[in-house]
Amino acid sequence: MASTLTPSEFKVFIKEDHVINGIRTVNENLYRIPNVTNYDRRIVTVPADTNVDLINTNGPIPGPALFPSYSIAYGRITNMDDTNRLAVTFTSSNGESETGNAGSDLSGSYTGGGTGGTAATYSNLPTTTSGNGLGMTLQVITDETLKFSPVITLTPIATTLAAIGTYITPLTGGTGTGATGSVTVVAGAGNDASIPTYTQLEFVTSGSGYTAGNQLVIPAGALSNGNLIKGNTLNLTQIPTATTATTVSNIPIITTTGQGATIQVISTGGLVTTVTVESVGKEYQADQEVTITRSTLEGLGFGTVNEDLKFTIRSTGGATALATSIANTLPALVAGNLEVRPVEATIQTGGNGYGVGDTLTVAKALIGNPTTDLSYTLSTNDFSLTGTKSYWTMECLPTASIMFSSPNCSGSKFNGLFEQDIESISVYALTGSVDVEYVLVNAPIATN
Repeated sequence: MASTLTPSEFKVFIKEDHVINGIRTVNENLYRIPNVTNYDRRIVTVPADTNVDLINTNGPIPGPALFPSYSIAYGRITNMDDTNRLAVTFTSSNGESETGNAGSDLSGSYTGGGTGGTAATYSNLPTTTSGNGLGMTLQVITDETLKFSPVITLTPIATTLAAIGTYITPLTGGTGTGATGSVTVVAGAGNDASIPTYTQLEFVTSGSGYTAGNQLVIPAGALSNGNLIKGNTLNLTQIPTATTATTVSNIPIITTTGQGATIQVISTGGLVTTVTVESVGKEYQADQEVTITRSTLEGLGFGTVNEDLKFTIRSTGGATALATSIANTLPALVAGNLEVRPVEATIQTGGNGYGVGDTLTVAKALIGNPTTDLSYTLSTNDFSLTGTKSYWTMECLPTASIMFSSPNCSGSKFNGLFEQDIESISVYALTGSVDVEYVLVNAPIATN
């Protein structure tokens, strides 16, 4: 049988104590690391003028001096020699590149502009940048898309099949793809939750390829959430006898997924005869079986009962109780519902000198004269990171230590993001043989 490590807290206590002109100053700091599952401590002898790989943090699983980078919670490297110096080199997991990754889709880096104008595919577009880069070109595709506002007004639809709430639903139909809308379902006339209604839709994603006259559709089932249908009877699969004829309301039913619904149970002629939905609940599923125990029924006043009451929640056929909201065809789109927008932007030529956070701009005259210039902000994903790996080296004096609390690093140029990890740590004995102690603490919580 496999064993399981019990996580525990790791504490790092740092104390600084010094006296100047007879005045003593003491600084103390306690650093706590929860959920530590592994602690690795070793002493390695590094011969003079020799480079030794101390730690590798780029592996998928732990091993000797090997830790998955995401799990590193703390590390310490100590020069144990009282005379000789030590060089400690940290190497990053990826190379730095100032060249854009040809083929990278910039759609997720959209900053603004480019709406209006003429829909078309525009290739080899020169760009300007907020940084120092030169030479990056883009291919931009613009197309007819849906405006996020104004909202689409619907004919009020009252139905027992929807459920109160706000839904983000895909929209079918028309000549385009990718549109989604937000619909809020509220209680109907007289604030009756059993006849919910909805009167408008607001576009959430604009999609592309739509034209005036298209009629989009809210699909069947999109506005229900596993709710039951008020007033519908349930399919009885086990009918107990009951010595008392009675009607009991507001009995809650709970399944492995569903909650909130209540039922009315009627007994007459010595049998439990009818089970009816009173409140609709949510998150029920088709063909779930519900049991009301014999003891529960007797406690509710049905007299002496011979067995449990059982029924199923059907989505089709006789005694259907699970709701599926009806499909709703929206009013035809008009020109005011549409606008030309950039739907795709791809790096064609990578250029050089670019960095994460740089803003690229395409002049509006190059893409059919939209209202304003089009801009994108470069992210880590827009670079290939295939160049020479970044590294930095620090001197560690005799008896001194270097500590770190995360594997996250940024390479040689920090741009506000930790898009790389420390891949390895090596040490070099500068003036003579050195004993080096290292400690590495592993926790299952990702730090990057």
